[in-house]
Amino acid sequence: MIWTKSDIRYARKIMLVPILIKKGYSLRKLENDNFLIENKFGKLIVKNNYWFRADSKESGNAIDFFIYIEKLTFSDAMKILMPKNC
Repeated sequence: MIWTKSDIRYARKIMLVPILIKKGYSLRKLENDNFLIENKFGKLIVKNNYWFRADSKESGNAIDFFIYIEKLTFSDAMKILMPKNC
């Protein structure tokens, strides 16, 4: 699948929390609309379309989450974020 620049811009801004819940992640609500994920990936803070890992100072957008945290390919990350376009 070839993704357009518009698709990629849109996918970067997709809210992570609903997708992560659908995928079975356990999230704990924190203050200021932040959520904590504690699992095999360590501790991650998720807010809107961004995530942050305090111990390594890694962070990123929705696409980056699936590439850097779940170790998926860019194409597979996009399929999760934009399944209707596949």
